[in-house]
Amino acid sequence: MNRLLKLMIVDDEPLVRLALQHMIDWPSMGIAVEVEAADGAEALEILRQRDDIDLMLLDIEMPRLSGIELLRTYPAVKEKQRPVTIMLSAYSDYSYVREAFVLGAIDFIVKADMDEEHLVPVVLKAISELHKQAPPLHPLPISETQDDVDAKSEVLRQLITYDPNQQEDAAAIAGTGIHEWLGESNQLVAVMTIAHGSANSRMERTLHDTKTQRFIRQSVQTVLDAMSIRHFIYRKSQTEYVLFCTLAQYRSESVIREKVQSAFAMMQTRLIQYVNVSISIGVSELASGTKHWYRLHQQAAHLAAMSFFAGWNKVFYPESCMDQGRAGANTGSGSGANTGQDHVRKLQLTLKANGAGIAQLLEQDNPELWSREFEQMQLLLGQTWGWRPQDVQAALEDLLWELGGLLYRRGIRWDDLEDELQHPFEYMKSLETLEETKSWLHRICTNLHSWLHGKEKADCSYSIVVATAKQFLDLHYMEDVNLALISEMVGVSESYLSKQFTKEVGSNFIQYLTHLRIEESKRLMKKKGFKITDIAETVGYLNVEHFSRMFKKTTGCSPKLYRESLLK
Repeated sequence: MNRLLKLMIVDDEPLVRLALQHMIDWPSMGIAVEVEAADGAEALEILRQRDDIDLMLLDIEMPRLSGIELLRTYPAVKEKQRPVTIMLSAYSDYSYVREAFVLGAIDFIVKADMDEEHLVPVVLKAISELHKQAPPLHPLPISETQDDVDAKSEVLRQLITYDPNQQEDAAAIAGTGIHEWLGESNQLVAVMTIAHGSANSRMERTLHDTKTQRFIRQSVQTVLDAMSIRHFIYRKSQTEYVLFCTLAQYRSESVIREKVQSAFAMMQTRLIQYVNVSISIGVSELASGTKHWYRLHQQAAHLAAMSFFAGWNKVFYPESCMDQGRAGANTGSGSGANTGQDHVRKLQLTLKANGAGIAQLLEQDNPELWSREFEQMQLLLGQTWGWRPQDVQAALEDLLWELGGLLYRRGIRWDDLEDELQHPFEYMKSLETLEETKSWLHRICTNLHSWLHGKEKADCSYSIVVATAKQFLDLHYMEDVNLALISEMVGVSESYLSKQFTKEVGSNFIQYLTHLRIEESKRLMKKKGFKITDIAETVGYLNVEHFSRMFKKTTGCSPKLYRESLLK
């Protein structure tokens, strides 16, 4: 296993050094916090005594010897030798920034923005710079050439594409390649899928970001290395990774399961913490023999798709949907498989009839009639656990066709109900969970019933999910609330709630929460006897500086100036 990169933190404030130690899970990035220094003079002495420091987080303003003075005194940084240096400062003093860059610093972070969101990309940049430096003073984590990566990716693609039962020769050739790399004892495949959305609007952009993709891959690789799991990672698409693993050194299946569970739980935690990525992981059973890779991938992919039913940030094993999954996947042979297929066909026909019934009852003025039929559909959908998500969506397309016919007969267009419903069938396929799909369909039916019977568009302007979330925020905005908590409370994923909240309310979750807090703080400022610090804490900000920044960003002036304007 390659050694961890060694990091030195140089800052005269002990709390800052402590925060930096715990702000990031450094080992997951292949980094160990090796040593600390309280000022530039102490750091310089350390650098003169040892030549194995790879990275340095360096404060600009320090007693005895500042960060700038240290860079001047220790020319190795300017000469592009180790350590690669990231500057820290309490202020955005760009004269210092320019000089730090001239003296060899690779990047700069203002302490007010010092969190994992800002720090991780800069650290990744520093790691990349370390790889460019040659010759290295010490062994660095080895990166393959792009040609090597491309060649292995092609072999792995063939492994999951060619069915040995139908394309034996092609599968055998691909199997020979992976046998040389991983062997074929105690092998398994894991499929990791990434949610399209996230707890904030940045997610879809960050999925396109090369640094984020690199961090995802690096996190997965670091965890598997730490658990001594031999592996190869194949990025099948922008939101799907396939992990080929072998654990030949273990003889006990229970030990293997424990290792695998720990590894994937760690991956989920790190990806949520550092890049706010929600994932689903399907893990195949164990097998031995290269001919099994194709089957193991099919099984793992089917299991990963169970997030459609159970939500994100879960790991699914074969027993997760042993009974229903077999029926939904149409696997197996003989009478058992036929029975499962018969059950699926019967349920599909029942759902189709149910959809037609909902469409007919929407024409009745009494909303309870179609609502009861819709509840019946929800009960039927509860029996689809283990189906492929596309099969569930195909069964629900009949309802869309029925609703479309009803709209056509009344001269109503899809986008009269929802702005984004120009292509409803495609939109339904973009929904990531069954709960999101049911909520969306219920909203459509509610609005359609209102249109048909001469009412305004839906008596309730918000869907049930958004209305519940909004009501909770209106009552509890002064508490420690977040999107993860509320999405769990209303029973949908964070990505769906974030997207729907923005669409229906007109502002995203954070903007709405901030608005509630700032409006309440303005009301409290009109009363005598409240200090700014007390007001900040009352409306939900434990940090008065953060409150002041948000207040100024929202109102255009500081809390102090706002209060003075009230007195005038």
